[in-house]
Amino acid sequence: MPIPFSIVCELLDEAYALCMSRKDHRAAVRSWFQHHRDRINASDASLSALLSTLLPGMRSDRVYCIQATRLEKIIARGLCLGSSRVAELTRYRSSGNDVDLADCVERVLSITPNCVLGGYEITVEEIDELLHSYAAGIKWSSPSVRATSSLLTQRNQRDLEQVYSRLTPLEGKWFTRLVLKTFEPLIFESNQVFRECHPRLPLALKVREDFAAALELVQSCKGTFPSRQTDRKTTGDYLISKFVPQIGTKIARQTWAKGRSIKHCLDLGHGRVSVEYKADGEYCQIHVDLTKGRDNLKIFSKSGKDSTEDREKLHSVIKSSLNIGKPNCQFQKSCILEGELLVYCDLEKKILPFHRIRNHVTRRGRFLNTDADDRVTPHEHLMILYYDVLLIDDRPLLHVRHSERFQLLSSIVECQQGYAELVSRELVDFDRPLAASNLRNIFAKTISRKEEGLVLKMDMPYFDFFGGSSSFTPQCIKLKKEYIGTFGEVGDFSVVGAGYDPNKAKQYKIANLKWTHFYLGCLTNKEEVKQWSHKPKFTVVKVVEINETQLKSVVQFGNPMAMPHDENTQTELLVQPGLELNPKLTVAFTNPLVFDMRCFNFDKDGNTGFWSLRFPAVSKVHFDRDWMDCVAFDELQEMALKSTTAPDLPDSQENLEWIAKLEGADPRGIAVDAVSQQTATTASGPSQGRSFQSLRQATPQLPCKNTIAGSPVTGQPSSVGLSSSGLLGHEQGDGGHLSDTQTTAHVSQKQESIDCPSDHQGSQTKRPSQNIHTQYERPPPHKRHKSIVGEEDPVDSSSQGGKRRQNRIPLGDVSGNYSQAKTIISISSQETEINKPEVIDLTLSPEIEPLSKDAGKSRELDILAIEEYKLDPSTSATDGHLSKPSQHAEGDSRASPEQDRNAQSSHEGEKEGGKLGSQSLQPAFGTTSATPLAQNETDFCIYTARGCKFSNTSIILAPSLQGGDLEVSGLLKNHGVQNIIVDIERWLKDSQGLLETTSYKIPQSETIVLVDSIANGMEMDDVLSQIEEGRKTLPSDRRRWIRIYDWHVLKYISILEDETITKKYYDGFSDPWTRWYCGLV
Repeated sequence: MPIPFSIVCELLDEAYALCMSRKDHRAAVRSWFQHHRDRINASDASLSALLSTLLPGMRSDRVYCIQATRLEKIIARGLCLGSSRVAELTRYRSSGNDVDLADCVERVLSITPNCVLGGYEITVEEIDELLHSYAAGIKWSSPSVRATSSLLTQRNQRDLEQVYSRLTPLEGKWFTRLVLKTFEPLIFESNQVFRECHPRLPLALKVREDFAAALELVQSCKGTFPSRQTDRKTTGDYLISKFVPQIGTKIARQTWAKGRSIKHCLDLGHGRVSVEYKADGEYCQIHVDLTKGRDNLKIFSKSGKDSTEDREKLHSVIKSSLNIGKPNCQFQKSCILEGELLVYCDLEKKILPFHRIRNHVTRRGRFLNTDADDRVTPHEHLMILYYDVLLIDDRPLLHVRHSERFQLLSSIVECQQGYAELVSRELVDFDRPLAASNLRNIFAKTISRKEEGLVLKMDMPYFDFFGGSSSFTPQCIKLKKEYIGTFGEVGDFSVVGAGYDPNKAKQYKIANLKWTHFYLGCLTNKEEVKQWSHKPKFTVVKVVEINETQLKSVVQFGNPMAMPHDENTQTELLVQPGLELNPKLTVAFTNPLVFDMRCFNFDKDGNTGFWSLRFPAVSKVHFDRDWMDCVAFDELQEMALKSTTAPDLPDSQENLEWIAKLEGADPRGIAVDAVSQQTATTASGPSQGRSFQSLRQATPQLPCKNTIAGSPVTGQPSSVGLSSSGLLGHEQGDGGHLSDTQTTAHVSQKQESIDCPSDHQGSQTKRPSQNIHTQYERPPPHKRHKSIVGEEDPVDSSSQGGKRRQNRIPLGDVSGNYSQAKTIISISSQETEINKPEVIDLTLSPEIEPLSKDAGKSRELDILAIEEYKLDPSTSATDGHLSKPSQHAEGDSRASPEQDRNAQSSHEGEKEGGKLGSQSLQPAFGTTSATPLAQNETDFCIYTARGCKFSNTSIILAPSLQGGDLEVSGLLKNHGVQNIIVDIERWLKDSQGLLETTSYKIPQSETIVLVDSIANGMEMDDVLSQIEEGRKTLPSDRRRWIRIYDWHVLKYISILEDETITKKYYDGFSDPWTRWYCGLV
């Protein structure tokens, strides 16, 4: 028999009472289903009607266009109420009564109940049919609902009036809330309700998000489901074969979580993760059915509504990108895709803000809330950004991993810039130690470019059919800066008025509550009020709600001096039509409250014409602040423009600042990869935006069909990338594997020699539990380093049975620069490391070049002897690089006389150009191209003597630093820097000349470029362009990677090396190198 509406009302009333008492109502739901199981499973009972009654919010396809005020009149006519009972019915309008319209209906029917005859009680099925047929006559309902109007009896308000005359007081209360489509604060857990109806219904509703379609799918499999004892694989395979998507029925979206910090994301994710750049648009699920002729598209919105008619302008773009009707269409019958609807401007070559969408998308044939918007230009048009495919022909893809789905998506979509593109993404391996650094760099770059955020997708199926993943494991993570800490804070706003919503008031356990919604206003005449005490004029910019704790504090401590809005003469409030929504502004505050606000972003609400807060939230209520100091209207507009306008050029300094903020946003203010950064200090590569030419990381290009599978980056080099250098935030995998992320710089086709810092891997991504002070004081662990390719192993491998012995440096002798030791990896164009066995010297620290076996008779080398070897006066400086005798496995380690003469002549040639030592260092740096290394004890670093990082470093100074800056020259002198290059052209010519006159390979010292990235950011590109152009004539074996730092690194290295400074702080970064790193050439 059909399900009586009265027993459903009993469940609703019991659960509502538990909810108001802050108690769990799930046991009551379980007990109700068990008690009425026979009725629910009856053949003439409609589970679809029951679900629509218990979960009215999920029926977004039904629109009634009935609000409380209109329903109040329908009820009054249906019950034939007199004036006194009408007054009783309208008590909910007055604040402080703690009742809503449903409570008033129950009270009216309790005083004068209806005469309900036995056997004529109303059923769930009858009510569901009434509401469905009523919605079918409303043009705002979905096309599928409106299409049933010809099959059902047309219903109108008169039918609703007749229903009220048949209801009991309890039924009248809950029918009222059902028509208004809200049971708040009661909200049933949907999955529990689905499971009580059928154990497989939750999964069926994911595959087909429609009550009738999902129930039909479950019924079709009745009697064939595997038993509970069947293993997961067999059960999963069965479900995959039976639970397949249906064209024309929306598929539910994946579950997702908010990323609260970089560490939180790493805790939630695992394995290879696709990091997608999120665009700010409207969700689209596109169903294509080629068997239906011209009307072969159906587009669903996020809410589940059929928006095919509204998005008509997008149809041609979709058909063109999928080659529908063309011979090269990659599917035969059907497909289901996911994407984002955006507005693109051909003139500006960029995606426009979210609010521009309403000027291109209609709502049932009408443009809504566009009166105050800018006019649409001919250069604007809709575009679709694809990011997933869920079905191709008869092949469902819900059980396929994301990487394979994206590869299939790339094969069926033909990209066209500004019209149809694939989402730009990067791949990060969360199981690698550098995952945190890579993700942080990507996110900082996204924030600097004023983009919405990131979506992190694990390489998992769209839905789990095997039941192996935890219910707490999301398939994707949304990472936006507003989700993290205090990043979304905007400032203090004046609260100029309030309104009252009876439905919302019942959610608060506050007696005699008068206000539930608060209107934020911004002064438009702030200076006049301050200087001449003019009447304050406020523009209302947003309506917000606050939580119960905050509302209690407002009631107890707030004194806003409220008066009716119509009688307010002390302030002037301008409320735009777009903000005149329920509840209306009823009272004005002559002494405005102050709310500390945060928001997701800024947007222009419909019919307002100005920027306001998007998704605002009140973080704090201030009673000790003056409303005169709050954000003014002009300040809000300026703030919004700055936040939504992307810079024309990348700002490396802003990128660095965001990296530091993201590190501090991890729990306890400590970056999750703090240990890894201490051992690989250049790993984070914070300023990729300023890398030049061959190493410039361009804005991620949206991939097309020719994209390499699994990556949106086209034309990736086949040579070994920069992963071995921690400078770009990547990690070199075994056998030259591409690393954690697919973000690769465009490297020259020739394989070049790489001279870059050691890439020490941290132990784990997760932060250890040791005291943080201890972990920073400990010396970082070493990593084995490769010898120079082309040289034989200087260690006698025969000793100790072929095992090498390690000569370890005493722990106390390791300085802070130990982790900065360089590794020289030379890769010839004919022979790479893949073809030659790896040669590793375990006897030396990373700072020391390999010694021949005859350099000392004992394998236990003394550290001082090694340092003296490095700075031996017999070595020469050529081109600003230290030249030492070539190393061989056997024979004398000294250079031949001819080599000595060549080196000496080169040394003397440089002296003719002028010597620039620490003693002759002047405010103006002369014009010499390079100077020889210091030979005197006084020329060493004042902090670490010969152990300074700059002791064997050539430094190229940008022109802006050569004009007599005493601070720069003093810092160079303090660190004992002798190889200062100020004439870049001469230095490049000397390098070429030396190459032509020498027949042997001279190992070069490390070269660093110092720039002023803060005051002269554009100058860096000019310097790097000059170096890059001049080095093109050099063969690959003569080139070395040159790192670029801001000159402030000299000051921070002083902090690092100065033992008198016990508390070392680098602006939130793990070390000076990461803090001031600018790029690589």
